[in-house]
Amino acid sequence: MDQEQARNMVTNAAEKISGTASDTAEQVGVNMKDTLDQGKAIARDVQAGAAALGRQVSEAGQQAMAQAGEVIQGAAREAGKQATQAANSLYQQSSRAGDHVSRYAAEQPVTAMLIAGAIGYGLAYLIHRR
Repeated sequence: MDQEQARNMVTNAAEKISGTASDTAEQVGVNMKDTLDQGKAIARDVQAGAAALGRQVSEAGQQAMAQAGEVIQGAAREAGKQATQAANSLYQQSSRAGDHVSRYAAEQPVTAMLIAGAIGYGLAYLIHRR
């Protein structure tokens, strides 16, 4: 009987171990499922956060581009105004210079002819000098 009792004890112990292992496996499975669900939830949260951050960055980029465009347009307008002012100033100065040359030629025609001839000779010399 000792052997039979030992067998029964071993069988009972094996059944208890099997039951405990089965329970432990179920608990581990439940814990793993919970952990997996938590991991999925965290991944969704991270994905939503990344999408929100992407939208914010995109909006900030659009705002920066709009501001840069406004600054460039303002600079272009200002450059256009300055170019117009410079052209008007140059036109007025050349008009005054032409008036001055006309008055000088009317007052001193011989000197004006000599100066014009000297300038013409100098230009011809430079052109044909090669």
